[in-house]
Amino acid sequence: MKRRLFLGVIISAAFLWMAARGIDWAQFRASLARAQWIYLVPAIVLTMLGHFSRALRWKIMMNPIKRCGIGPLWSATAIAFMVNNLLPARVGEFVRAFAIGRSEKVSRSAAFATIVYERVVDVFVLILLLWYCMVTISGPEWLGRSAGILIVFNVALLALLFAMVRWRARFRAILAGAFRALPDRARGRLDTSADSFIDGLGVVTQPRSLIPIALLSVVVWGCAVLGVYFCVLAFGFEIPFLASVFLIVIISIGSMIPSAPAFLGTMQYACVIGLAAFAVQRADALAYSTIYHATQFFPITIVGLYYAWRSQLHFSDLSGKQMN
Repeated sequence: MKRRLFLGVIISAAFLWMAARGIDWAQFRASLARAQWIYLVPAIVLTMLGHFSRALRWKIMMNPIKRCGIGPLWSATAIAFMVNNLLPARVGEFVRAFAIGRSEKVSRSAAFATIVYERVVDVFVLILLLWYCMVTISGPEWLGRSAGILIVFNVALLALLFAMVRWRARFRAILAGAFRALPDRARGRLDTSADSFIDGLGVVTQPRSLIPIALLSVVVWGCAVLGVYFCVLAFGFEIPFLASVFLIVIISIGSMIPSAPAFLGTMQYACVIGLAAFAVQRADALAYSTIYHATQFFPITIVGLYYAWRSQLHFSDLSGKQMN
């Protein structure tokens, strides 16, 4: 983890430098001073509503494993975002599976499988938003290449998840061969984890779940876009609503790049290049990124810390040994 933290800090520092180079700092401070803070209230509310909608969607994905209450799912979701904001190596999703496994007594491997599926769904929504931006505005060439890479990767991953469930016995035979050289104890644990992971993918083969998952995905991403939009209103940028869609796409792609905790640096640079497409000056865009990042960081981190305290989950519990 220390090596990943060091690498993430280096990458974040590079992106921060690219975002801040040539900035007129007097204009940056003036832009912050002009911001209408009242617009940040709906931005924060929408951000939290998006996170809660994510927990509701996760509930549907978890149903084949266990019908969990929304409380434990929301708690685990908030804790996961908090961990991603405070710890390196993007371990939040592993912590989410660990937290729900501990509170609901379900397999952590099965819970993690639902999180993998959730990410596949999110990337499909991101691809749709990216496609909309590409046909509506003249986006940079690298954005089109990103769309192609995401489509190929996501379709392949979804096909793999479906195949694991549909041809379970064959997949298990392949794994058994791969694990054959391992010691008996390690092989047994991996076999159990693989079975639990496949159990967690039950929702993939349930067509009746697609509509509620799709509707909640619209809510999740709609809240994200509107959160960006209200921050745009706070700064008074005279840009179309489409800019908010474009910006959330750029920010989401930027978040896939390894970085320090809380996506520091990559988010700032994403905001700068995203707003540059709509002729927003770099100093104003960097000021925007500072405030927008705060709306994404502080509320969910505070809520996540509260739920971690209430569930008696300590950072010492989050070592690889404990989560195993």
